[in-house]
Amino acid sequence: MKTLLFVDDETKVLQGLQRQLRHMRLEWNMHFIDGGQKALDFMAAQPVDIIVSDMMMPGMDGSQLLTEVVKRHPRTVRIILSGHAERESVLRLVGPAHQYLSKPCDADELRKAIGRAFGLRDLLGNERLKQLATRVKNLPTLPALQNKLTEELRKDSPSMERVAEIISRDIGMTAKILQLVNSAFFGLAQPISNPLDAVIYLGLNTVRALALSVGIFSQYEQKNCKLFSLDVLASHSWTTGVMSRSIAQQERMELKILEQCFLAGMLHDVGQLVLAFGLHDEYSEVLAKAKAENLQIWQVEQEAFGASHADVGAYLLALWGLPNPIIEAVAMHHQPSRCVAPEFSPTIAVHAADVFAHQCFAGNTEVPPPQLDLAYLTSLGFAERIETWQAGCKEELNN
Repeated sequence: MKTLLFVDDETKVLQGLQRQLRHMRLEWNMHFIDGGQKALDFMAAQPVDIIVSDMMMPGMDGSQLLTEVVKRHPRTVRIILSGHAERESVLRLVGPAHQYLSKPCDADELRKAIGRAFGLRDLLGNERLKQLATRVKNLPTLPALQNKLTEELRKDSPSMERVAEIISRDIGMTAKILQLVNSAFFGLAQPISNPLDAVIYLGLNTVRALALSVGIFSQYEQKNCKLFSLDVLASHSWTTGVMSRSIAQQERMELKILEQCFLAGMLHDVGQLVLAFGLHDEYSEVLAKAKAENLQIWQVEQEAFGASHADVGAYLLALWGLPNPIIEAVAMHHQPSRCVAPEFSPTIAVHAADVFAHQCFAGNTEVPPPQLDLAYLTSLGFAERIETWQAGCKEELNN
């Protein structure tokens, strides 16, 4: 049985949560504790799968509590449930919290959020990789793009379009800002998949605080992961995102799907960042073996870790609450036949775009490059569209 810990300094709030979730007591082992230090004491004695904490508590607030949980219990999923949504409070939670729920939160919404988080515990089988992904607070960003963003935000009149363009070219920045804007704190009716929409919604003051004050778009110190290049991965990811969107345009998809295809393409290899910067020595060996034996990288990852970068990336993005079509495309971009939907989707677009992008820049990418799943594409009636897709993608890049 999964263990769930609620933390709030108000006894009445805890009693209300207990009543709301009483019908789940046969499925979840729930505990209700009135204080941050008490919660840490409890967790020292018993493993906890998910902690749900209030933000504003005396002594140790929610941000401080979850920061300690990251250090002491990195496998635990961290959720904030709070009625305090001031900008400063939200920004302090961008690092330590995985998901953000806003009070009042009805029982069904809360149950679904917790249920999704529990479901994630079974998505990634390797406990070591699960711990690695769960403790990720932000992702490495390209120094050149970080500098460009800082320069633009320090102007007297920064351009939202320029800020969004810079963010959309960096995997780490894109993932983090989409995590924040799609959190339940903001109560959006529909998830946002476009970096420009995210910047407009959050506002330049919040983005500036994220980038300059909070430092969530921080540059990582380059680890010694041989054969891995963040610059090459960023370029490939951007190209894949552009090509994914082009394929969706050629299929006359609606704007929402176009945006999902770009975002999924941009983030499809985010799991490589987690592995390369979290397990740099071992990942160096994986890349070396793939190159020496002419094997697909994701297959060598599977052999070495019991999971691929696609699995790790999907797990992280799901943990961060990004939209399901994005998570599915990231998880299945090497194996689209795992997708159960018999229709065009971001998964198909990213799968094809990933292959096209590798073919365009074969000298700087995987050896051997990934191949199209022709059997799957044929079964869905898309085989005859491949040449048209590829030509359209090349034209898009040349424009």
